[in-house]
Amino acid sequence: MSTLFLEPFSGLSGDMLNALLLDLGADRKHLEEALKTISLDGYHLHVDRIAKSSIWGTDFDVHMEHGEKDHGIAGDFDHHHHDHEHEHHHHHEHEHTHEHAHSHAHEEHTHEHAHSHAHEEHTHAHTHEHSQPHEHHHHHDHEHTHDGHSHKHTHSHHHHHGEVRGLKEIETIILSSGVSDFVKEKSLEVFRDIAQAEANVHQMPVEEIHFHEVGATDSIIDIMSFFILWETLDIDTVYSTAVTEGSGTITVAHGVMPVPVPAVMQLRLGTAIPFSQDFDIHTELVTPTGLALFKAIRPIFAQPSNLTATKVGYGFGKRDTGKFNALRGTLLVKSTHSHQVVTSHNDEIIQIDTTIDDQSGEELGYIMSLLLEEGALDVHYTPVYTKKNRPATHLTLLIQEGDLERFTAILFKQTSTIGFRYQNVQRKVMTRTFQTQQTSLGAVKVKKNQYGTFTKSTLEYEDCARIAHETGLSIQAVYQQLIKELH
Repeated sequence: MSTLFLEPFSGLSGDMLNALLLDLGADRKHLEEALKTISLDGYHLHVDRIAKSSIWGTDFDVHMEHGEKDHGIAGDFDHHHHDHEHEHHHHHEHEHTHEHAHSHAHEEHTHEHAHSHAHEEHTHAHTHEHSQPHEHHHHHDHEHTHDGHSHKHTHSHHHHHGEVRGLKEIETIILSSGVSDFVKEKSLEVFRDIAQAEANVHQMPVEEIHFHEVGATDSIIDIMSFFILWETLDIDTVYSTAVTEGSGTITVAHGVMPVPVPAVMQLRLGTAIPFSQDFDIHTELVTPTGLALFKAIRPIFAQPSNLTATKVGYGFGKRDTGKFNALRGTLLVKSTHSHQVVTSHNDEIIQIDTTIDDQSGEELGYIMSLLLEEGALDVHYTPVYTKKNRPATHLTLLIQEGDLERFTAILFKQTSTIGFRYQNVQRKVMTRTFQTQQTSLGAVKVKKNQYGTFTKSTLEYEDCARIAHETGLSIQAVYQQLIKELH
């Protein structure tokens, strides 16, 4: 198991999160094989290792093969969210004759007529800008013949391609895939969260929210890819700094929207996620997909401690913000307190106390080992008698200040307690360093403790136990020989 520390100093998006996991070493081949089990086509992945501001990281993109990205929900809401901005300008010059019936709604007038189409000449001009909103504009100049009369007119309108998918259809696609139950459950959680946010924004039942086929495919692959990659890294805990958002407004198909956009604001409701806005950046940095994924991994907003960093990665965004547009993440592994260097004689820690009266000795033994593995400074039990003279066990736990939320979760999950007391306490400690020394029995790590002129040296138990196992000597004989050689 590993811990992930996130720094969303330039926002959050699906692309950035997926790119970060790949940069941290998530298995791309496993991802590609898992995606084959999903009943979707018309896309392929772009994964590139690139440098921005002389810093190397990974760029991730779900590329729609018809050249278009997410149209979002259907109906009157041509949603702009997701991780790329595409503007498509199509200019058409052609002649039409019309025979079949259709209706047009152009601003404040509606007309119905019968006509048939004979398209002769088309010219298309496409412009793509990769950032976020997606608009697709068509301008037509053509001549119509209606019931014996003809007229020429020009009109401009937003154009939507493809079929739409409701939430139920998307759920079926996810559930029928060959990915793990974990990926299915978390992907459904995220999609339902986004759909509910859209439903709240537009004041309509979530069952009536429909996503354009293009946008739904893009979103499904983004979301499911994230949890597929997540599994390969075996991450169990996430810490994070505050999320940085842009400011100002952005223009989308249905008007000018404030930043954060309405769907992001809905997704924030009921959460304690700390946000800050960068007023030098006049665009959105946080997408609904990015925020929904972020919520699903349940980050703890605190500085991790008693952890050792093993790898740093960068997932790049598509925005040109004038600043470093990336999401940084660090993989960490747990390190026990006894293996950490101590340089200060004074510090402040947290002491937790609780009484447990309905768990076995075996369970309490497991809990003690787990707490120490998680980085507790000390754990001890005291037998006590509670009301009605019931025998119980008093648990005392010492932890670093930044670890309170993490150990709160562990205690409520692993013990029967429904509450505990905690307080900040000050302590005096000896400084601690480590040396590896060669002996006749092999290399041994020695812990050196010092306070002023006072020094103490102790042998690392793990090394002594390893030597006893390898040599067949008793653990007592190993200690005696090593002490004789080293002192």
